[in-house]
Amino acid sequence: MRLALLTASMLCFGGPVFAGLTICNESDIRATIAIGYKGDNGWTSEGWWGVEPGDCSVVIKGDLPKRYYYWRATTKAGPFPEGGYRFCTQSDAFTIVGDEDCDARGYSSALFNEEDIGDAVNHTVTLRAQDAPVSKDSSRKSAPIETPGWGPDNGPGTYGEPLSIVARFGGCWASDEVRECVFAAGEWLYVASEEGPTDLALIDALGVFSEGMRLQVIGDLISYSGNRAEIMIREIEAAPEAVAPEPPRPSMAGLLDHIQGYWDSDAGDGYTWIVQGNFLREIYDANIMRESYLEIAPSCAASNGQGPVIIAWPEPDEGDGPSCYVVTETAQRHLAIFDVIEGRHYSFSYSN
Repeated sequence: MRLALLTASMLCFGGPVFAGLTICNESDIRATIAIGYKGDNGWTSEGWWGVEPGDCSVVIKGDLPKRYYYWRATTKAGPFPEGGYRFCTQSDAFTIVGDEDCDARGYSSALFNEEDIGDAVNHTVTLRAQDAPVSKDSSRKSAPIETPGWGPDNGPGTYGEPLSIVARFGGCWASDEVRECVFAAGEWLYVASEEGPTDLALIDALGVFSEGMRLQVIGDLISYSGNRAEIMIREIEAAPEAVAPEPPRPSMAGLLDHIQGYWDSDAGDGYTWIVQGNFLREIYDANIMRESYLEIAPSCAASNGQGPVIIAWPEPDEGDGPSCYVVTETAQRHLAIFDVIEGRHYSFSYSN
């Protein structure tokens, strides 16, 4: 299940060292770049810089005074993997002060990746070929499974923005008695429901793929909230190895240290985790829901070998047994888990 896809770390390839913040493009497709940073007047976003394949562009010149910078890369085939931080953008060249109320101010709201550069004064972000979006017209190594069409379907864009991604298959699960199939790419969970426009025959056919496989998914992006996107699927197939290399899985080493502190739900529902040592306090709307003793383990009985997991033993013990959360993603200021008992995904951002 996700689900083990960690946020892709953009690594610098060999070459000259540029002063400032530099974006280098190792892919074979032209990328358009926008950046975000904390300016003198507040959070600020700027764009766009065009970066040709094999080329680099300095988007901020001179020594970098901040620790955190943010960037977004798009192509004619779609965006590179997106992060969990929103800034305002527009189609024309822009400099926008403020990262809130984008729509009300006539802008679009888009997801940016975070770069923690520490004490460095120069930093390079590299767009890797294997992270580049894949056009649906690209050649394929195997015949795709295609939906025969359920309800009126006039092709790409019928139900939302046309979508073409390479993602890791997280399996199909029953959520509130409705079957959902989950795919993970970058910070995003893409979900196709049997109640949506995806043909039921295609959802049934997903059983031929094993969990964890890299798949090429083509369809429509219907809607999104937090890091969860609802999608309609038209075609799906095993992705070529070169398109999406095996990502690292979260490890147990350092996991307990990583989850220490305050974690706010990305769903904006007032749900918070507070982890202090081996003690977990769950908060909802400033009220304590539950207090638990937690431990880190390779797996639990309900996770079918998936792991690592966070096992939370409620205090006092009410006889219901512990909760078990598969850790699906860990990144700077980010934690994603799957509650294998309740069948629910949670995404948190570090808040202190």
